[in-house]
Amino acid sequence: MKHLIRRLLAALCVIGLLTASASALTVEQALDLLEENYVNPIPAEAYDAQSLEELFAIVGDPYTYYMSAEEYQAFLSSVEGTETVTGIGASIQYTDDGILLMDILSGSGAEDAGLVSGDLIIAIEGESCVPAGEAHRSMIVGEEGTYVNVTVRHADGTVQDYRILRKTIVIYNTETELLENGVGYIDCNSFGSQTGAYFAEGIQKYDDDARIWIVDLRSNPGGATNSAVEATGAFTGSGFLLYLRDQAGTYYYSIYFEDYLTADPVIVLTDPYSASASEVFAGDIRDARAGISVGTRTFGKGVAQIVLDESTNPDLFDGDSLKITAYRFYTEAGNTTDKIGVIPTLLVNDADAMTIALALCTEEPQRPDGQLKLTLAGWDFYLDPAACQGDTLQVILGALAPDAAIWLGSNGAWVPITTAMALTLYDAQDYCRWFDDVSGSDYAGEINTLATYGILNGDEDGSFRPQSTITRAEVCALLAQTFGITYSGEDIFSDVPSGKWFAGSVNAMAAMELVTGKEGGVFDPYATMSNQEFFTIMGRLASFLNVSAYEYANNQDQAALDASPALAAYSDWARASVDMLTDMITDINGTPISLLYDDISAIDPQAPILREQAAATLCNVLVNTGFLVY
Repeated sequence: MKHLIRRLLAALCVIGLLTASASALTVEQALDLLEENYVNPIPAEAYDAQSLEELFAIVGDPYTYYMSAEEYQAFLSSVEGTETVTGIGASIQYTDDGILLMDILSGSGAEDAGLVSGDLIIAIEGESCVPAGEAHRSMIVGEEGTYVNVTVRHADGTVQDYRILRKTIVIYNTETELLENGVGYIDCNSFGSQTGAYFAEGIQKYDDDARIWIVDLRSNPGGATNSAVEATGAFTGSGFLLYLRDQAGTYYYSIYFEDYLTADPVIVLTDPYSASASEVFAGDIRDARAGISVGTRTFGKGVAQIVLDESTNPDLFDGDSLKITAYRFYTEAGNTTDKIGVIPTLLVNDADAMTIALALCTEEPQRPDGQLKLTLAGWDFYLDPAACQGDTLQVILGALAPDAAIWLGSNGAWVPITTAMALTLYDAQDYCRWFDDVSGSDYAGEINTLATYGILNGDEDGSFRPQSTITRAEVCALLAQTFGITYSGEDIFSDVPSGKWFAGSVNAMAAMELVTGKEGGVFDPYATMSNQEFFTIMGRLASFLNVSAYEYANNQDQAALDASPALAAYSDWARASVDMLTDMITDINGTPISLLYDDISAIDPQAPILREQAAATLCNVLVNTGFLVY
């Protein structure tokens, strides 16, 4: 089985559900393969499917589908991410004004001729290509070593003729360069079979001159997990960097055996299209405290696929294949990325991520006067307010948690200041996401931390109402915001119709089995939630997010829980979750760290939980399981 895992683990890349083509694979054979490998239970109605199209529509997994031979080859190419092209060496766009050169490839004939991004080809071999279309492409491409004559209009309006040599250019999915001021930059577009080697080569080439690294995973849909592990290990060193759990609950793991290739910190850039293997990398960097991430939350694909083809099942396939979600995957600390993704250390607009990362790459000043030092995930980053462009400094300060570690350089020394002080000092209050009405709350720090990371939304007037109770519907909205998801299927509860503001959140959380309904198929959305009800949901949440919590829940002894004096006041259905939240996580001395908002002896299980108390408990869960790291 382990040999099969190593051989078949493929592409965790995010691509749409392909249209199934005619194939030799029958519905019965596909069902047999699903029964053997699919990570989730197969819907009963799937056994009545009359075609592969119908079967996979019923299964409803966008990552489980059949591929024809042609589709399979296209899939493999998308994973590998390395292409060979012959032509002038430029990415192009057809416009009414001509062929727009979007990007010039390194080493290409276009680069040799001096063309730049923004140039317009308006004629090819003396023939106008205005307006431009697909038919003009064949006039640019051609055999290696041949020439093509083009007329180009530059951005300044001047027109010039060029004779360009056609070359064969290899486009790699990963490129490394050394930027100014000792910044190593790795631009990774996918994780193909050689990506780990590309990371190693780039780091070894530039590490002597680099003091900090930026890895750009924006719009990286994923790829091969082993490559993501190799790339991660270059920064983290040896360790268990990926865990996979199959339908039977068996775990498989990927180990990086080598030492790290650089001791310098890394800043990972992410966006909503950073998915699967990209999330393995970003999540492992977070878990290992090897650096930070900047940008927006990642896609949230926490499942891994195998691809069955003629190499694994020669009697069933002939060039075609079947891709099946076979595992849930977890990063180094045992955390899933499923639905929740990886939440960046600094949650900012991904379009600004590179500018912010470069600002954080400022060298440590010899004498700190007027500069700022931020300690994020255990690493010191420096900011020179005078050198920050536009509102970069204010954006960074607005993305900091209330208890972030900040120092101000004064008279040659670093003086600790609070985030609130920094916001005031640099007039960045408008960039802050905190609530105006929580300053008097005992849980203001936890509330505003969740607000900083986009997990809490207030009322229309920007208030949070910390002392108010919270309804069952509002709890679902809170959890849906935590995951950044909604629901678009059929209604689950009779009293939660699709027209209600909370319908998507309630249905999404019910589909994830984090909340349940009541007798008669109702949810009772307006009912106030009690402490023990909320703690039960938090236990389920922790079990979904974290492997250790999942295993803890599966090994609890209900008889022992029922006999525990500390849990006697709780209903039998709540005791397992409360026990998990109070005893599962320990400090370095083995002393339990309670994730409840107060000591268990001070909490009335039946009393309504307040909004501030719910926020504090949720924050404790996310911080102590390692989903929020700052």
